[in-house]
Amino acid sequence: MAKSMNTKMTRAIAALLCSAACGLAALPAAAQQTGSLLVEFQGPGGHSNGAYGRTSAVHAAGRSLLKLKAAGLPAGAYRVSGLNGGNSVNSIASDARYTVTLTAADAAALQAMTAQVDAAVKAGVEAENTFRNVKEGDLTGGAPATIRYTITPR
Repeated sequence: MAKSMNTKMTRAIAALLCSAACGLAALPAAAQQTGSLLVEFQGPGGHSNGAYGRTSAVHAAGRSLLKLKAAGLPAGAYRVSGLNGGNSVNSIASDARYTVTLTAADAAALQAMTAQVDAAVKAGVEAENTFRNVKEGDLTGGAPATIRYTITPR
């Protein structure tokens, strides 16, 4: 009796899973697109006492996030996580990073949102460099004085 009951339960579960899978197969393959971008910032860094006024990678990350918020991406379409950087207390951050996860209706919308993230990051970096009055080619301690960034799809 128990074996018969177990077989009936197994068949019922299999039928349920099969019907659920058939229902999922009816959805369009491109119903939703997601992607993650690792955004990294690099700068000269330094100790706050002797290098006051240098560009800060963490400040550039913060400025880029403000620009991203103002970019007009749809509510719930992006999520920022893992913001971190800097070396220690009392230092000017030489590095910073965060991840942006995007969710879009289709591949074209995802590509457009990725372009908006790129524009926001670029604007944030330019704002930090302008605020600190540094331009491309300036050096500090032999290293580039400007903040640089990379965006890597994950």
